[in-house]
Amino acid sequence: MVDVVMPQMGESIVEGTLTKWLKKKGDRVERDEPIFEISTDKVDTEIPAPVAGVLSDVMVEEGKTVAINTVVARIDEGGTAVAAAPAKPAVEPATPPPAAAAPPPPMPAAPAPVVAEPVTDEALGPLSPLVRKMARESNIDLRQVKGTGAGGRITKQDVEAFAASSELPAAPALRSGQGACRADEHDAV
Repeated sequence: MVDVVMPQMGESIVEGTLTKWLKKKGDRVERDEPIFEISTDKVDTEIPAPVAGVLSDVMVEEGKTVAINTVVARIDEGGTAVAAAPAKPAVEPATPPPAAAAPPPPMPAAPAPVVAEPVTDEALGPLSPLVRKMARESNIDLRQVKGTGAGGRITKQDVEAFAASSELPAAPALRSGQGACRADEHDAV
């Protein structure tokens, strides 16, 4: 058993409040995985597990303030959950091979679009998630948008301006194009 103690988060800190348990008694934890949150006069932070094992005992309730170096929990390095965990993967690998046989055909199809997107993004420079979303929703090819941000970066305003400027020419083109009018007439008939 390994004791988990309230850490000293600074020289003048003498106590801390355990604000939230991120793991419950009996949960499997990995080394350096956050297991609880604390709050002190100077800092609020997550405290990681010192070892891998099973959280076998929770000795301090949420909201309690305790002195530094007080034992707040215990981790059993050789816990029974450790033995149970390998049993589950032993059962699971028997099931995945049939599933693994089916995914290979879809896998080659999926990477092609994924590879195409990063290449485009690299050519355009860094793009914010908002810019990508706006372009996708408005069916805008970002290669046609001139970036006015730092280093030529495409900004939200660039996408909005491009969308506004492309709407005006697009509407007359649809009206003047005979194919578009006939398509509308066919829909109406």
